[in-house]
Amino acid sequence: MRTIIRNTTTFLLTIILLANCGFTPMYKDFSNTNFSIKIDQMSGNRNINNKIKNILSKYNFTNKNRNFNVSFDTEYRKDIVAKDTTGAATEYKIIVETEFTIISEEFQKQIKISESFNMQSMSDKLEEQDYENNINDNLSNTISRKLILQLSQIK
Repeated sequence: MRTIIRNTTTFLLTIILLANCGFTPMYKDFSNTNFSIKIDQMSGNRNINNKIKNILSKYNFTNKNRNFNVSFDTEYRKDIVAKDTTGAATEYKIIVETEFTIISEEFQKQIKISESFNMQSMSDKLEEQDYENNINDNLSNTISRKLILQLSQIK
């Protein structure tokens, strides 16, 4: 009988605490942005640039209060982190660095965002290339979301 009461009390207390903690997702209201992004110029890695451009083009509106002209340069590196006894690479570090230049009516600002990921080498090189492309998609998405978050915080 005591265990039933104790379990019920613990369950109810957990529900009450989680329901009132005030947690909201960081990217919850990106559809309600009050700014527009226009891409002026891109340089660097073409594949990553196209992925970032596709994400940012969703924020190209005409009737918004704040308009940002964005130019960016991406740098992609795939460094060897570890090798086996034969000298073959077993682990890579993928690094994507993007430098954004934001021009608005009120200011001009540069933002540098860097993301990295450690990737294990695979025996099947085609599968490894697909995995690397998936990582690049995720890193490009993360960089774009970080830029949008920073732009949304500008007053």
